Amino acid sequence: MNSALCTLFLFLASSLILFHVESAANDIVSDTCQKSAASSPNVNYDYCVKALGSDPKSRTADVQGLGLIALNLLESSVTSTGSDIQQLLKQKQDPYVHQCLSDCSDLYSDALETTKEAVGAYQQKRFSDVQFSVSAVSTDATTCESQFKEKKGVTSPLTKQNGDATQLSYIELAILAIVKGS
Repeated sequence: MNSALCTLFLFLASSLILFHVESAANDIVSDTCQKSAASSPNVNYDYCVKALGSDPKSRTADVQGLGLIALNLLESSVTSTGSDIQQLLKQKQDPYVHQCLSDCSDLYSDALETTKEAVGAYQQKRFSDVQFSVSAVSTDATTCESQFKEKKGVTSPLTKQNGDATQLSYIELAILAIVKGS
């Protein structure tokens, strides 16, 4: 009987500790996203929580760790979009759309290199370099999207991908401001 009570106590105690750790992890993501959205009207709080929370490392990260997670998510988004563009270029397209996609391919190729440089700079705590690089990636995604809007009746096939890259850039820039201010 005593052994059963001891086992029950250990189970309840470990469950409580795990709940507390999980709750603290959710709090850091939620708090960081709340501060990010408050400091930048471009940051979508719900998107931020979902994006950062999608990485299991966010459960044990501090704010600086969340900044690296956001950069890694941005790199993944840029890589994926570059692949999407290559697939779209293989399809028969309107010549205008094909040219836009070709331009976007160049932009995302540059963005991928820039993002990789930003990850290295972040790890070396060269936050001003990261800020410059992430701003450039955001501009690349925005430029890609805006090209399609220059011709009436043309719809971008990359709206979601460009939006993701832009939103992740905004989140990273807001987290950088928090990290630099602490």
